[in-house]
Amino acid sequence: MTAPQESPGRLALTDKHYVLLFHTTHETMHAESILKKSRMRFKLIPRPRDIQDDCGLGLVIVKEDQAKAETLLSPEDVYIKAAFHIEKDGQWTRKNYPPAPISYDSQP
Repeated sequence: MTAPQESPGRLALTDKHYVLLFHTTHETMHAESILKKSRMRFKLIPRPRDIQDDCGLGLVIVKEDQAKAETLLSPEDVYIKAAFHIEKDGQWTRKNYPPAPISYDSQP
């Protein structure tokens, strides 16, 4: 039996990638525009099912670009909530970031 084929256009996440999650979808889209202007390699994806988090979108970057992404987003006040890295055994590890200095809760 052969291994299942990836569908065309679908990104196969490996241990060479990070999935960056943000506090809101709006912030994810803002991060996308910043990285696009900087001509950085990334892909906007739905949050992988095995990652439990509030935001439904994430940005996939290659591992070696993590520091560059942080450097580009920080001055723009875009706060990464967490970075997920898939290990060779298929398990996800989570790197948490400091809490954002602003509240994302809606005002009563």
